[in-house]
Amino acid sequence: MSESKAPNNTVVLVIAVIVIVLLGGFIYWYKTSAPEPELTPAPPVAAPEPVAPAPEPKPAPVPEPEPEPEVEPEPVAEVAPPEPEVELPPLDSSDEFVNEQLTPEVEAPLLGLIVPDEVVRKTVRAVIGVADNRLVNQYRPVMSPLPTMKVIETTSGPDAEYRLTEDNYQRYERHLKLMESIEPATLASMYQEMAPIFNEAYAEQGLEGDFKEVALNAIDNMLATPEVNKPLTLQRPAVMYTFADPKLEALPDPQKLMLRMGPENRKRVKAYLEELKVELEKVD
Repeated sequence: MSESKAPNNTVVLVIAVIVIVLLGGFIYWYKTSAPEPELTPAPPVAAPEPVAPAPEPKPAPVPEPEPEPEVEPEPVAEVAPPEPEVELPPLDSSDEFVNEQLTPEVEAPLLGLIVPDEVVRKTVRAVIGVADNRLVNQYRPVMSPLPTMKVIETTSGPDAEYRLTEDNYQRYERHLKLMESIEPATLASMYQEMAPIFNEAYAEQGLEGDFKEVALNAIDNMLATPEVNKPLTLQRPAVMYTFADPKLEALPDPQKLMLRMGPENRKRVKAYLEELKVELEKVD
């Protein structure tokens, strides 16, 4: 930065102080001097020249203040435009939309487990049933596991008893893979987008309220399934198998289904449902 031609204000002030001090000393000496009386002339004695006071040391010039560094303005973060809302189809034509939502998440062979028509309505009916502690046998949204249940006979006679085999638990593997192929957070997000359709299907059943609360009640009922650490013994008093333990037979049908899946499968389902419940509770 080049120096200014005009004198600095501080320098002007210092020079003015020095001039006043020198001028004041000279006037003081002139007033106190008196002439000598006239006597025999004597060689004139030169009056001593007044000694000027030593000049005050010039103070060091004050350095000019350095200019403050220019601060570049922080870049303003660009705000991404809001994503356009998903345009939902009418309930009567929502199957194709549901398939489009599931296809990126689920492998094609597993998609075949989902009944392709009236998916939303069937799902709503099934969830209402579980929330009421019952299973819907008609209009299921998902195919039943195949083959049929496998058991071995442990005692014979009129009161014969049976036990589920390990092969029976494998019947549910594809259904569990279908469940686990969609992250709970993703499923909750899907529901949030499609909530109006689900609520419409729920209202068609002559019911009022938010279908999400029904889904949460259904999840709670499944999570309440007791843990049984002993082998499950069955009886067959008629066509259907029943639990030999009256307490287990008295459980709601959804919980008896959880028991028939086997302990490892039940653990997987409960872990998934617990996480899904957390994610659904975040949904508005």
